[in-house]
Amino acid sequence: MVLAALSVSKGMHLWSLRKDVDGAGIGDYFLSFEINNRIAESGIPAYAIGFFIASGVLALAALALAARNLYISHSKRKFNNA
Repeated sequence: MVLAALSVSKGMHLWSLRKDVDGAGIGDYFLSFEINNRIAESGIPAYAIGFFIASGVLALAALALAARNLYISHSKRKFNNA
């Protein structure tokens, strides 16, 4: 869930920058890794949407793992009590 929140934050940051670019473009870094060193102004919304989609996938994966763990722990308790 932390990575999902960080991805949403990065997407919102990029979305707010889409009209405020000077020069040839901007560099994009996520968790100290360089994604692209020169994103043109017209490509910034695509990167923002990509981060939004990635955050949704990460959140769904985290929720699926949590639900799976809850289901397994509940079924073990039910089996041991029977």
